[in-house]
Amino acid sequence: MEEKEALEREIERLKKKVESLSAAYQRAVEKLDEIQRRDVGPRKKGRPSIDREKKAGILALYRQGNTMREVAAREQVSVSTVHKVIQDASAKSRVVYVFADREAPATVIDACGLTEKVRIVNLTENLVSRAFGVKEKPTWEDYEEFLESRCMPRTRFGIREELKCLGLDAYDPFQIVALTRGRVYGDHQYLTRMTEDFIREFDEIMKTAAGAGEKREWLLELLKQREEEWKLGEGEY
Repeated sequence: MEEKEALEREIERLKKKVESLSAAYQRAVEKLDEIQRRDVGPRKKGRPSIDREKKAGILALYRQGNTMREVAAREQVSVSTVHKVIQDASAKSRVVYVFADREAPATVIDACGLTEKVRIVNLTENLVSRAFGVKEKPTWEDYEEFLESRCMPRTRFGIREELKCLGLDAYDPFQIVALTRGRVYGDHQYLTRMTEDFIREFDEIMKTAAGAGEKREWLLELLKQREEEWKLGEGEY
């Protein structure tokens, strides 16, 4: 009998101890959560970010011609995630140039390195002044050939020295044009890479203008307002 009562007392003591420890544990957890919220702030809502390797895989599959749905299935992510990755990469690889002849803008060139697509708006009827002459829908290959035409020839004697002066290790038309603005001896044409502010206004015009004529008119007005951004002074071209 005495042994039973002793066990019951021990059980009651241990029960109270467990309850006390449980309460202390809960207080500690709550305190830790409070400290973490204070240190790192509230958790961001939305989908978790994906790592660089996964992004690279998505972009590689897309460049190979797979649809967004096919890419999503192979990479085991949502279609919306694929769309977001491609959209962000496209924006980063996008370049918008104004190609001018002396003081007159001739062609706006919108090129995306990821999708290898080129869109142009010709601002003059003078075929010689235009970037692609009679072509209204140039291919990526046309674009690459055009950029190379705005550089010194690959086969020029002493090309290594010229590249070295530009700070380049290899012949790359994209980098050469960025450094020289596509100015070549014998004409007065040049390229200017436009800012993100211009691109936003350009996109708005392309989206809202009623037709080709209106797009050209609005773009010419925009370029007139932004002359300091793209126009070279006489003697610079």
